[in-house]
Order: sequence, then structure tokens, then C-alpha cells
Amino acid sequence: MITSHTQLLNALIEKYGLKSYLEIGVQNPANNFDKIVVKDKIGVDPEIKECSGVSDYMTGERKSYQLFRKTSDEFFNKQWPETLPSFDLIFIDGLHHADQVKRDFENSLRCLSDNGFIVIHDVLPENEAGTIVPRETKQWWGDVWKFAFTVVDYRLHFITYDIDNGCMVIQNKPIGWNADEFVKLPTPLPEILDWNYYTNNKQRRLRITTTVEI
Repeated sequence: MITSHTQLLNALIEKYGLKSYLEIGVQNPANNFDKIVVKDKIGVDPEIKECSGVSDYMTGERKSYQLFRKTSDEFFNKQWPETLPSFDLIFIDGLHHADQVKRDFENSLRCLSDNGFIVIHDVLPENEAGTIVPRETKQWWGDVWKFAFTVVDYRLHFITYDIDNGCMVIQNKPIGWNADEFVKLPTPLPEILDWNYYTNNKQRRLRITTTVEI
């Protein structure tokens, strides 16, 4: 039974034969990064507990894993050459601000392989206090959900699993029919997204399921 994001990521790797992995928001590699079983993996976090450097990768001698002590913006905008490498699986669990998640997602799409996957963590907050930005509580999901509500606009296949604070899985595969019908949207998004709107519309907007089938 899959109950954690780590198990979900490894299940995707195993089922689809994924070879390359990028994790945005590592901090402590032992929590998740070290447990991901894949041939090549890269982690990014400005407060990462260890850093392997970049020289070997930039000269073409790629290690089995690398950790970059950088913000994701720095990583995407300054670290890489003009042509980004391709990743089969990208896990977004960095700064939990909707605008940052949007940038991380769109940058990730630029280097996502055909039919690859992006997994966004913490899209199902449990209470309103834990969504306030800037952070005010120990248990905090931020307002990741506000960006998650807009994922349908990218016209890609997605599903949200109700495990481990909510894991949204997006596949780099265009929706083959009207996206509004795909998620059965009730109305266009209002200008201001509040907690009441989240609780009333999360099921349809996020396509939530408690059964993990990949």
C-alpha cells in the first residue's frame, strides 16, 4: 500500500522505468532524496545539509547523484547551459508559496521528458492556519493549493492522491478532450481564493482520489 510521497515516487520509477530524477526542496537528503531508487538524481535546496558541487556534471562526467545548494530559481536560471537536461520524474517540495510553485512547475516542464511526471507535494492542507503566507505555524503547507487549482490550465493529465498531505501527479501528456470536462469545473476561478472556496471545490479542481493507482 502506498501511503507516502517516497513510496509514490519509487512506484512511478519502477512501473514506468524512469531513469532520471530531480528533487526541488531537499533540505535533508535522508528524508526522501536518499531513498529514491533511480539511476541518476539531482537535488536542489538553498539549505541542503550537504553539497557535492557541480564541476563533474558541467564537464560531462555525470555522477549517480548530485546536490546543489541553490534556490530553485538560481538552479534553473543560472546553473544550466542553454539546453536543459531532461528528467523523467521531478518532485516539487520547495518553498510553499503559490508563486514559487508556479515558477518551479513551469521551469520543470522545460526539462521534463516526453510522458515524464511531475509530483507536487502538500496540495491538501488540513487547516487554514497552516496555509497562511508567510508562515505562522509549526505544521505548514503554505498556499501550494492555490497553484494546484490552476494546473488544469496547462492541459495535462493529472490526479491528486489523498496521501501524505496531498500528492498531485501530473504527466507530460496532453489531455485529449476538453479540459473543463476532464475535471468537471463548477465555475472559473474567482479573483480571490480563500479557504471556503478550497474546501468547497478541492474535490473537483484537484481530481482527488484515496485509491493510489499508477
